[in-house]
Order: sequence, then C-alpha cells, then structure tokens
Amino acid sequence: MRKEDILKKGSFRIQDEVKILRMKGTPFEMGYQHGYLLADKIRVMIKTTLQATIAYIALATGNDLATSEEWFWLGQKAAEPFLPEEFKEEMKGIAAGCNDAGVPVTVQQIYLWNTNYDQWCIYAHPHYWHPLEGVGQRKLATITQSAGGCSSFSAWDNAAGGDGKLIFCKDEDNFNLPGQLENRMMFVADPDDGYGHMFLSYPGMIGLDGGFNEVGFEMMTQLNSMKDETMEGCGIAIFTRLLLTHVNNVDDAIGIFNKYPRCAGIAYHVADAINKRAAVVETSGTRIAVRYPVPGQHFLYQANNSNCYPGWMGYEGYNMVVDQAPVNELTNVSTIDAWQASIRDPANKYVQAPSRVERYGELLAMNYGKITLEVAKEIMSDRFDPYTQRERKKWEPSVSNNILCTICALYPDNTFHAAEPLGEFKAYIANMWSLITLPETGDFWLAINGFPAEYGGYVQFNLKDLLHWNSG
Repeated sequence: MRKEDILKKGSFRIQDEVKILRMKGTPFEMGYQHGYLLADKIRVMIKTTLQATIAYIALATGNDLATSEEWFWLGQKAAEPFLPEEFKEEMKGIAAGCNDAGVPVTVQQIYLWNTNYDQWCIYAHPHYWHPLEGVGQRKLATITQSAGGCSSFSAWDNAAGGDGKLIFCKDEDNFNLPGQLENRMMFVADPDDGYGHMFLSYPGMIGLDGGFNEVGFEMMTQLNSMKDETMEGCGIAIFTRLLLTHVNNVDDAIGIFNKYPRCAGIAYHVADAINKRAAVVETSGTRIAVRYPVPGQHFLYQANNSNCYPGWMGYEGYNMVVDQAPVNELTNVSTIDAWQASIRDPANKYVQAPSRVERYGELLAMNYGKITLEVAKEIMSDRFDPYTQRERKKWEPSVSNNILCTICALYPDNTFHAAEPLGEFKAYIANMWSLITLPETGDFWLAINGFPAEYGGYVQFNLKDLLHWNSG
C-alpha cells in the first residue's frame, strides 16, 4: 500500500485540550501513522526525555552518566528477543514514519524508548537487576529517591451507584521529566486483527499504563517491585497492548501472563465489564499470583505494595509479600500483623505509598452502593492520609513515600544531572493522568492537563465514537 493511503487511515487532533492520535490498520501501518504524525514530538522524547531517564538511572544507582547509558542500552538488548512480532512491526513502523517525516530515528532508539518505564521500575528500589551480572544479581543503591507509583479501583453491582455497571478508575503517577507534561496523549487503536482500544502514553511509545477496549475489557498497571526482576521478558507497554488487542475476559488475561515471560515486578488490575469480574495479577520475573475480590464484596483496589499474603483480603496462594520484602526492606513479614506494621514504618524509604491501600478500603466501604461517576472523581482526587490522619494541602508535597502520600499524589522535587545540553533539572512525581471509565458503554472521563492531573479537570469521551471518528 502507498504511504499516502496508509496515512489516510490515521489522524491526529486536539479535542478539549487533549491530544489524540487515532491509528488504524496492520501493526506496521499503525506504527507508521504514529511515527509520521507525531515525528516532532518523538524527536523530543528521543533527544530530551531519554537523556532525563539516563540521569534518573544515574541517581538511582550512583553510577556516572556513561555507565547509566550503557546499562540502559543493555536493558533494551536483554528485552528485544522477547518482543512479540506484531509490536516489533509497529515499532519499525514508528521509526519509518519518523524518518519519512524528516526526523531521523533508528528502530533501536524506538525499542529503547519502549523499555523506558520497565527500566524505571527496575531501578526504582535498592536491590535491582544488574545488566552486567545477569538475572537475579543485585547491587545496593546508594541514593534514595521519592517512591512513585500508581493506584486503581474497580466497583460493580451492589457497590456501584445507579445501574451497577462496572466502573474502573486509575491514577498514573510518575516524574515530570523534561518534555513529558506537554506530550501526554491519548492513543486510539483500531487494528485489523484485534479489538479496538484506547490507551494513554507518550509519542513513540506503543503503550504504557493500560486502558480499555471495545468489548468492555480493561487493564491498568501498578509498580509492584519484587526481588526476581529482569529485563529479559515483556514489560508494561507490551502487556498493555497484548491484553487490550486480544483479550475480552479475566481468565484469558491471566493466560497471557502465563504465556509470556515478564520483567519488572508489576501488579496488573484487570476487569471484564460485561461479566463483572475483576482480579489483580501480581507478577515478577519468576511468578504470578492472582488476587480476586473478597467474596460478597463488589469492588477491588490496588496500589504499589503486594497484597498477595495468604489470609489477607481473601487471598490464598503463594506469598508474594515474601518476594517483595527484600526490595522494600521490610523488617518482618512473618505474620500479617508484623507485615502491616513493617510497611507502616515512617522510617522506611522504599515501600511505595502503602497508606493508599488503606485509604481505598475506607473510601470504598464508606461509599458502598453509591460509587457513581462523581464519587469516583472524589476518590481519585482524595488527599487524606490515614496513617497521619491528616489531609494533605492542595499544593503541599508529601513528606516521604509513606507520610502524606495520598491517592492524589504530589511528591517533593528531586534534582537530576543529565548530559548537556539538558544539564541539571528538577522533577517530581504526581498524577500524570487520571482515568475513570464505564467500559461496557465506552464512556470515559480523562484528566490529563494538570499536574496533579485532577487539578486540570476531567473531560468526557466515548471509545466507540473515537473508533468511528472519520480520519479523512
């Protein structure tokens, strides 16, 4: 097919200040539309944001910039053999589109950019995968940064207000590295082979944080660090697109995680709105564990600490908390009470915002039967810390990862030192975007313009309308 005909299938527009790329066709064609239409934005990601990520790795590991860049590329090389062919083709299409639009980019640079957040997760704790020593080797980081992460909840039937349709909500938290805030985007994919779907990401990335598809399946990701991590596997961008393109139910989603090797520790919150089923799949490089809702409780929630501890929240199975204890430097996980006391320790600088799990439980129980769209917005914008019993002020950053770290996150500044011309810059973690969906109807509400995102307000869209948007 001629390039002009491929480009006619895709389009880019800004609606209510939200940047939207619509892609349609084969994997290569969707990638080509992506690369061509967003070429100037991809240039920023490759030239600026990738350099900022190298600076992040340097701060996390205590290495110099040259070593950190070497490790970054070694991580990409370790992941490349595990890329499913359809997404390799899509990334090749991105590079081809960029080049034809006059922005020189190599396929390897696009591959590297698509490991960005997997590597962010790998180095987000003090006992990380070492690219020169192989799987399972770790080195203690010398520098502590603000913990980051995300959180989500789903509710349905008796818990959900109104007609009881499944509602699924997610806050994505991360650093505002240079070039990113102005390039947060919605992507709408209409593949020739698979389900139409939407996801949120950045130019040049084929996925990042989850989304939902036209048959009512939704999935979201949360950092969930584990001792067994490696870049020799599939990461969050790949699993996001595998699930949204090919899955319509929870059981098949779990099958995907068993089929494909995994890299960093991630919790995947998945839900089937048609059959009103949900689960959290906690993963590492060696294991998966599945947590379902407490029997009789029509909601489920997840933040960044493992909740797969036998006897806790209805879970039975392998104890993933034991695998998380070393990387979060938990002092005692021998019992549920000891584990809970350990993650509450205000001196712990590694466990990621465990107070949010407790706060979700409080808010969902308090609003049981009344969880409507407006209540969901309030929950995702909540700034109350149950550990200190204090509401964080609107522009007040949290003191640490478990003091005033709330659902609507806002962390202190970190100072990074990148290569010139970027040089020294400051960045902090807050909500990059907040997504509230009714997957069965296709309606969703997106906050993506503030930082924290909720401060910019929510805008309503419908996935089915976006999939039928006339790209011509």
